[in-house]
Amino acid sequence: MKVKYIFGLAIILALTMLPVSYSACSNACSSAQYTCSLTTSSMTKGSSGTLTSSVTNQQSQSQSSVTATILGNWFSGETTSQVISSITAGESKSLDFTITPNSDGSNDVCIDMGGTCTADCGQVTINSAADLSIVSLTSSDSDNSVAPSASFTVSATIQNTGTEIAGSTAAMTATLVDSNGKCTITDASRTVGTVAGLASSSQSWSVSAGSATGTCAFTLTATSTPGGTGTGTLSVTIASTTATTSGSSSSSSGGGSGGSLAKAKAPEGTTVKTASSETVIRIPSTAKNMEVGIDIDSPAETGVRRIAFISSADLSNVSITIKKISSSPAGTPNAEVYSYIQVDLVNLSDAKISTAELDFQVEKSWLTSKGYSSDAVRLSRYAAQWSELPTQETGSDAANVFYNAKTPGFSVFAVTAIKAAPPDNEEIKNAVGNVAEKVRQIWESYGWYITLATLAVALIIGWIYYHGHQHIKDARYQFQKKYKI
Repeated sequence: MKVKYIFGLAIILALTMLPVSYSACSNACSSAQYTCSLTTSSMTKGSSGTLTSSVTNQQSQSQSSVTATILGNWFSGETTSQVISSITAGESKSLDFTITPNSDGSNDVCIDMGGTCTADCGQVTINSAADLSIVSLTSSDSDNSVAPSASFTVSATIQNTGTEIAGSTAAMTATLVDSNGKCTITDASRTVGTVAGLASSSQSWSVSAGSATGTCAFTLTATSTPGGTGTGTLSVTIASTTATTSGSSSSSSGGGSGGSLAKAKAPEGTTVKTASSETVIRIPSTAKNMEVGIDIDSPAETGVRRIAFISSADLSNVSITIKKISSSPAGTPNAEVYSYIQVDLVNLSDAKISTAELDFQVEKSWLTSKGYSSDAVRLSRYAAQWSELPTQETGSDAANVFYNAKTPGFSVFAVTAIKAAPPDNEEIKNAVGNVAEKVRQIWESYGWYITLATLAVALIIGWIYYHGHQHIKDARYQFQKKYKI
């Protein structure tokens, strides 16, 4: 028994040491059924082409009407099956399949041989055409806002998403331009060379901002053959900085706040930067129960003229960003929208605000074109749902009407207008009915008197008409008689 046990272990150990061949194709053909080899070694992703393979009948007998079908999900097929009318023992047949590869890299070629087994033909390499794209274009200034005449860096990552080498025929070039002409770029256009398949190239440019405020509209264009063209865009704002160091803020032109926090001032050291539909306010610190009021230097950019609040806690390093956005991220209020405004907070939250106000403006031309009166404007806030805020008109200038609204916090706002509701049809019917009823009551009470009065007036008018005409007739007769006409 012991000998048998040891002998069995030895057999198992020997079997485990034998080389094992794993096939990539399921239900693979054995060497006694069919063998397969590839004539085509590579194809191009996304391009229709012919994949040619050779199958050999390793059986001792001839086979007829064998349908050979290429299998796999790495391609889409136009011709994926071939019928072998006859293949003798030991004979090889060449098979052509017209397919379009849809994935990069090496892919297994498996051919089903009439449902008997699957011939493992090996692997074909799928190359994808070089294709350039700009995967990142960034500024060294984290908030993409620089001071006039400041120097900064624009960096880019250019990627070849294909497996083919980009620029192998014509080297890749990268050109950065500012379409607004507000920034000066050093070495704006350069030759990069080649970019390997599925690789990227990092480039950077030294840039100087202009002396005037505005926006630098950068466009990066990368071109190569093969590889095509990739583009990317970036906006950097040149913004002036208004610093309030005396505890008071700059005043917006024309009109003032009509809210209860109209006299609140900006904490010492507060800065306001406004440009390109965005205002960034930075407050070093505030004390608990402190009234904070900050005027916006360029209200036309966002529509907000002033922001004010009372803090319910000591705060530090507060940042408030006011943006004019093109659409609401949370549905629309039930009114016509003039504009959307988003207020983002850092180191400040609604829970640390006891009361808050926004002063904003609406162009008179918009009110006129839409047929609204100035008192139709409201400010609504989104917090789980849209809510209309108490809004009052506070003044105007030649182009805008000014408003103040009280808000329990800051999030997304909508400046809206609502026309007065037209009279209800039922109310009109009721009014007409009331008038008709009054007329009926008057006629029932005074109808005979009205009839007699009408007849009397008619008789008087008739008498005057008759006798007046008779008098004229007699006068004319006497005139004709006297002068013998």
